[in-house]
Amino acid sequence: MTRRILLTIAGPVVSVLLALLVTTLFLTFGGYSAASAYEVMWNYGIEPASLVSALNNAVPLYLAGIAAAFALRMGLFNIGVDGQYRVAALAGAVVAANLPLPLYLRLPITLLVCCLVGALWALVPALLRVYRGVSEVITSILMNAIATTVVAILLANVFRSGGGQNTGTAIIGADGAMPALVDLGIGNRTSISGFLVLAIVVGIVFYLIQYRTTFGFTLQVAAKSPEAAESAGIKVNRRIIWAMLGSGAIAGLVGLPHVLGVAFRFDGTLPTDLMFTGLAAALLGRSHPIGVAVGAFVLAFVERSSQVLGLVQLPTEVGSVFMAVILLSSAIGYWFTDKADRRLALWNAIRGRRRAGAQTVEASS
Repeated sequence: MTRRILLTIAGPVVSVLLALLVTTLFLTFGGYSAASAYEVMWNYGIEPASLVSALNNAVPLYLAGIAAAFALRMGLFNIGVDGQYRVAALAGAVVAANLPLPLYLRLPITLLVCCLVGALWALVPALLRVYRGVSEVITSILMNAIATTVVAILLANVFRSGGGQNTGTAIIGADGAMPALVDLGIGNRTSISGFLVLAIVVGIVFYLIQYRTTFGFTLQVAAKSPEAAESAGIKVNRRIIWAMLGSGAIAGLVGLPHVLGVAFRFDGTLPTDLMFTGLAAALLGRSHPIGVAVGAFVLAFVERSSQVLGLVQLPTEVGSVFMAVILLSSAIGYWFTDKADRRLALWNAIRGRRRAGAQTVEASS
């Protein structure tokens, strides 16, 4: 058990250390003091307003990470999270702004609509993977490009509200927006988003499905050995479709913290490329909801704290370099620890057989 725990945390620790090393080299060769940069980032990052901002920014990263993890458990890479949450965010903004219902009904319906739209957008790569053998990586990337075009056309010609320079949907009122969870009252933007509760619920549901149900177990079996799974009566193709549907449904929620909690409409300020940062969080956290949460907060903290570097004549690209190396090293660490885990299991099996053989010999003698 101890060795397994060490293997689980080895990947994230090595990834963070490697990112720190590369970032330090980047600063040193650029003629900057790495120690000064880290000190400035830390001091700014632990301020209450920065911590609240990092926590709020970690929520969409966490949702993107859980969406990626849901597919990873089946051995799939859902690279279409970006397109799925863009299409779903547009649908959610329209529903939240126009549905004539009170908040306690309108908000759950908005969430369900976003999950449905995200799942349907992820269904296309799943079907192409199952029936045509096309990699979900390629098709989901292409679906991102299609989503960008479709959303732009719908926003410009169908759901645009008002005229002139307005390029967004109708404003979402208090009856459709996500209320703040806690307002610390110590300055601007110190309200913790209510989407934190949603993220916790999604993490719990993910854990129960993946670790406490037969379905979650069959996903792991089908991912590690499709042939053995088929021989055991597990329909691998169905698992692929359901894994992508689940991943897309969670991805549909990624854009809502911005739409329902920041901009209060869908416009050109919706964050993009949360997919890769969420994937890094998923890889860092070994696809476990608690690990993904830690990874998402670390990445959000680095992104927030690096914003102050420009004010002290230090390169603001430090955060980008750190997160890029995290993404690369976490992918390598995920593969390395998985391989080490398999070797450990094989070694334990061999030791068990040797002990059993030795006990048999002793008993016979």
